[in-house]
Amino acid sequence: MTMVVIWGWVCALAGTFASLPQVVRLLRAGTSDGVSLLMWQLLLGVGIGWTAHGFTVGHANVVVPNLASALFAACVVAMVQRDRGLPSARVWPLGIIVGIACIAVEQFGSSALFGIVVILPIAVGALGQTRDLLRSPDITGLSGSYMVVAFVLQGMWLSWGFAAGDISIQICASAVGLLAGINLVLWLARVRGVSFASAPVPVPEDAVV
Repeated sequence: MTMVVIWGWVCALAGTFASLPQVVRLLRAGTSDGVSLLMWQLLLGVGIGWTAHGFTVGHANVVVPNLASALFAACVVAMVQRDRGLPSARVWPLGIIVGIACIAVEQFGSSALFGIVVILPIAVGALGQTRDLLRSPDITGLSGSYMVVAFVLQGMWLSWGFAAGDISIQICASAVGLLAGINLVLWLARVRGVSFASAPVPVPEDAVV
């Protein structure tokens, strides 16, 4: 049991800073090109929902990283909003509504139902990033480090979910890990000069940041 707790906190520590590379990338690149606003709006909502789930099931190692993830997602959303000159009314409501919906499912449903329902916004967000990887002529604003960490982290959470017997973690980490893996493959293809769009693909020299 002690090893399960320790591994849970290792996952929590990794999850706490998982989104940091994307924040740093946006600050360094000075552009949000290639970053999916939809994905980060939905990650904000999901982070709120998972934080509530952690409180409900009494797992502090779920609360800590997801609270941090929600805060980092809010930072990314704010930076994308500023870079693209978007109005707040178009940017913030979606994430907040998704967060409230996730909390409602957690309170009035079951952990298994929460694990299934929470996949939906994550999947939509991940597919939004897939779309940008396929269509955006420039991915300068997208952090390669974040893409790698996002994939590895889901594998870590999946192993902990089985060890701790948390079915919501098992369901969500399996589905999200698959989508993160697809996006990682697409990102690797883009930085190697593969173009899925008609326009040439600019490849930043420091694309891994």
